[in-house]
Amino acid sequence: MRYLFTTVPGSSHVLPLVPLAHAALAAGHEVAVATSGAGLSSAVSAGLTAIATDDGRSARPYEEMARVMHETDRGSRQSDAELVDYFGATFAEVGSAMLPGLLEAAGDWRADAVLYPPPHPAGLLAARALGVPAVLHNLGIRRPTFGPALAKLEPLARRLGVSGPREADLQIDLSAPSLANHVQGPPQENTIPHTLSMHPSPYNGAGPLPAWALRRPGDGTRRVVVTLGSLPASYGRGELLRDIILGTAGLGVELIVATGDVELPALPRPLPGHARLVGWVPLRPLLATSDVLIHHGGLSSMYTAFVAGVPQCLIPAPGVGGGPNARIVSGRGAGLGLAMDEVTPEAVRSTLRDLLDRPDYGRASADVAAEIAAMPPPAEVIGRLDRFVAGAGSTAPSAPPPAGTSPETAGGRSGR
Repeated sequence: MRYLFTTVPGSSHVLPLVPLAHAALAAGHEVAVATSGAGLSSAVSAGLTAIATDDGRSARPYEEMARVMHETDRGSRQSDAELVDYFGATFAEVGSAMLPGLLEAAGDWRADAVLYPPPHPAGLLAARALGVPAVLHNLGIRRPTFGPALAKLEPLARRLGVSGPREADLQIDLSAPSLANHVQGPPQENTIPHTLSMHPSPYNGAGPLPAWALRRPGDGTRRVVVTLGSLPASYGRGELLRDIILGTAGLGVELIVATGDVELPALPRPLPGHARLVGWVPLRPLLATSDVLIHHGGLSSMYTAFVAGVPQCLIPAPGVGGGPNARIVSGRGAGLGLAMDEVTPEAVRSTLRDLLDRPDYGRASADVAAEIAAMPPPAEVIGRLDRFVAGAGSTAPSAPPPAGTSPETAGGRSGR
């Protein structure tokens, strides 16, 4: 079997796909990742074959969206509907720039299936154009393909001659059962006919793990970890991390600050003795010896904490996905959210005291971890996916090739 994974040009969108890609490789399949920008280096670092869909131009709208949401007040002054339209337009622009190269890569790769995450409907269009199964790989909370972006790609779909269902044939669901009633953002109808549940095995990138990270601090000191994700724009000059460092002073904790190797001139100098700066460290093993994770609300960070059974404090920028994620965590009783404009050292101190001293947050987090542990691992899911794709290949008719291409270039099943 030949599986083509594709996603938008960002590291945080590649990393959740890695466990299933590794499972496919271990099962003897051919695997490639078609993406652009920072996603390429993340795929290569994970030991995966990476195919560039373009010269990097598709990454620019994505990077600009991240900059706008973290460096301006757009997220706080626009309505949810306006933000959804903005995100839809951005992901459609990204997909339009990637799609020609994605079609070429999938055809040359002779993909048996195309796997893509919800914000990347270009993956769905590529699968439909090539006549192969479309598999939606969720990043956390179950979501359908992002409808606003797909709608804006409709003219391009018509030019490609794409017809058929405007949704995936199967979805990989990473969400713990007790999170099923929580939604991330505006509700969308999920019409995907088949679902495979899969353990969300956290992959946060390779890196050296310091020896001290394997041990809990001594003398009853509790460890708190803070990360703002993989986008440099999330860190700014370090003002948010400064308030977190100052707010944790006097709490009797060891604070591990993952800086993402970004220069942070706003951090206090000298650094207080309870704080330790690290660049990029594998988050899952670090959380095994930690008590609380403070983060920006990214799905990868959120699910790594869920898997580890560690309570969370989410501090999302306005208008980005972290806001709904904070509501999911707090609604499940596994942590608390703190609005960005409410962050002060005093607010951080109060929130952390609550998380550290009230055992119900730890119990709820442990319950979610137990649910996740019972979900099928990627090695089991890949076998089920194989059977689905093989069955779809033997029964599904070929879709028309993209306009202006030959069946051989399009890689449709009729050319196999």
